[in-house]
Amino acid sequence: MISALILALAFAVPTYGPMPAPSGSPPVPAARIPNAADEALIVNSGSTNTAGYRLRVYADGTTALQQADAAVRKHAPLALVKRFFADLRAAGALDALPRAACMKSASFGSSTFVAYRGKMSPDLTCPSASRAERALAVDADALAAAGGVTMLLRPLRSP
Repeated sequence: MISALILALAFAVPTYGPMPAPSGSPPVPAARIPNAADEALIVNSGSTNTAGYRLRVYADGTTALQQADAAVRKHAPLALVKRFFADLRAAGALDALPRAACMKSASFGSSTFVAYRGKMSPDLTCPSASRAERALAVDADALAAAGGVTMLLRPLRSP
């Protein structure tokens, strides 16, 4: 009797989370994709447990972050910004970079994309054999930190 109850519960209670969107598909950003050579956009989808964000990066080092209900403007280190734009130019058309699918946690899995000159990269959080994608992933993470991105579900406001 008890084993039948345990068996029934095992099949009644799912042990998995919702299926995430395919990681190779870029999201439709809620903001305009930059076409100019001096502006790029980093978009993170967020997840159940982390807030997503949009981070505009300008060649002069200015960043404009939109995360949840917070908007933050900062200046990133110019050497980092110059490396990022050099890596963007070296990558060529971002939509031509190889797409790799990867499994993600339902609770913590997120996707990060870069938009530049009217094109969107594949998900940079998936492992890639492409040197250009790996460089952009490193740059995007460093710029997110420099731009004020927080991993809290709801970012705190500055006083």
